[in-house]
Amino acid sequence: MFSPNFHQKNREIAFLSRHLCYNFYEGGEKMKKFFKEHDLIKLVSLVLIVVIVLSWIIPSGSFSTGASFTEGDMGRIGLAHIFYGFDFALQNYSIQIGFLVLLGMFYGVVSKTEGYRALVSRFVKVCKGHEIGIAIIISLLVALLTSFLNNTYIILVFLPFLVTALRRLGFDKISAFATTFGALLVGILGATYGTEGLDGFILYLTYSGADVSITTELAVRFGILILAYVLYTFFNVVYIKKLFSDKKREEVKVIDDKFAVEEPKKKKSKVWPTAVMFIILFVFVILGFTSWNMTTQSGSTTFGITIFEDFHEWLMGLTIGGEDGIAIFQSILGGSLPNLGYELVPSFGNWYLFSYCIVLAIATVIVAFASKMGLNDFFTNIGEGFKKMIRPIMFLLLSYMVFVFLYWNPFIPTIINEIGKMASGFNPFVATIQAIVGSFFNTDFAYLGYTLSYYLASFSGTEGNLIVVIYSTIYGLVQFVTPISTFLLFGLSYMNIPYKKWMKYIWKFLLAMLVCLLVIFALLTYL
Repeated sequence: MFSPNFHQKNREIAFLSRHLCYNFYEGGEKMKKFFKEHDLIKLVSLVLIVVIVLSWIIPSGSFSTGASFTEGDMGRIGLAHIFYGFDFALQNYSIQIGFLVLLGMFYGVVSKTEGYRALVSRFVKVCKGHEIGIAIIISLLVALLTSFLNNTYIILVFLPFLVTALRRLGFDKISAFATTFGALLVGILGATYGTEGLDGFILYLTYSGADVSITTELAVRFGILILAYVLYTFFNVVYIKKLFSDKKREEVKVIDDKFAVEEPKKKKSKVWPTAVMFIILFVFVILGFTSWNMTTQSGSTTFGITIFEDFHEWLMGLTIGGEDGIAIFQSILGGSLPNLGYELVPSFGNWYLFSYCIVLAIATVIVAFASKMGLNDFFTNIGEGFKKMIRPIMFLLLSYMVFVFLYWNPFIPTIINEIGKMASGFNPFVATIQAIVGSFFNTDFAYLGYTLSYYLASFSGTEGNLIVVIYSTIYGLVQFVTPISTFLLFGLSYMNIPYKKWMKYIWKFLLAMLVCLLVIFALLTYL
């Protein structure tokens, strides 16, 4: 016979086992629900894991003169690399992160003002009943600006306002995202003079002997931009028409917009001060980031307009006290320091993202002052704006970590070299596959050009020109789908849209655009 203590212990063990199993089940269900609601974390983490695993399997590689390939050593990513990779990404992308922090602070302040509420309300009132036309116009402006301006991040300045207005008009999250962030991706696909990394990509090719420039096949790339916009808009309009024709559709309650605003408290709130501020911000974007007369990194000059450079040189040259006196405007605005090799406030057309950060910070203070916002409220609002940007910024850092790992262990050239063996000489379809693979794992288009520069530069003449077209457009197309796409990640996380939902919306456009591009590449190669 067993003692009573033995049975008591068995009952205790059974109770603990059931309790542990229940907690394990509950924890598993919560984790499953978390990843279902936040699938971006799962996807970005998966890409990071894939890159880490590949670093243990595929050796690094590099191309040299004549497209000669050299296989390197294994650059295995270890545990310490993961933590240092996060720190490395934080350091090297501090300007972009600082800009996004300031953008959050700006909207944290402006969204609490009566003027901004009135502006959104007036915009919605004017656009009511013209939703399809407004979507077409907004997406066209965003795509064109992205394609032509030499910085893509700067477009984000206006997207929170547009998202808020579209949501108030009755757009759901996916259609509002497609009209704004999606149109930005269309501009990257059809890059002409602008977008992140294009000039750097061409620069590295020229360093390796390629005879290309920012204007190489410009007409073709612009034609692809128009084609992409028309095709993209067709699918977007079909979706919006169906959305607004649904009679059973409930009224949209905008509670998931980060900077959603209520109706103005006063019926006759002044709109014009806020409207003028946004117009000024827009003018600075156009003036600062259009390459008026910029001799690009790749050596080509753009529009040949010198008025802004001439004015800047004259303004910065004004002195008090003769030739050896103080350069008054240069000192006030903040020119180059003795140990600084570039100007912090350059001429229009040569602005950095940092230059616009100054404008954004000043605008934030002016808005708070003009709206008579108390100091406590001001700091509370910028704090709230900052908190709303933390999640999108964290996703950007994770995507940048992938770039850092590829920088430490460049195994992409090894894969590209193996794919290249599928054809002897130039083949547009093989080149497309190579571009897809290289673009999927790269958040930095310029760095892709750097790692493959000697290989890509080995193609000359028509083939060399077509390489620029293939890589720039395929890179843009891949940014619609790769989980580490910088602006896709930012937009989806900003609007809290599941990746699966976006893919369900965009796959038809991706397939149709890929077919169109393959036909264009074939025609340019074989005709």
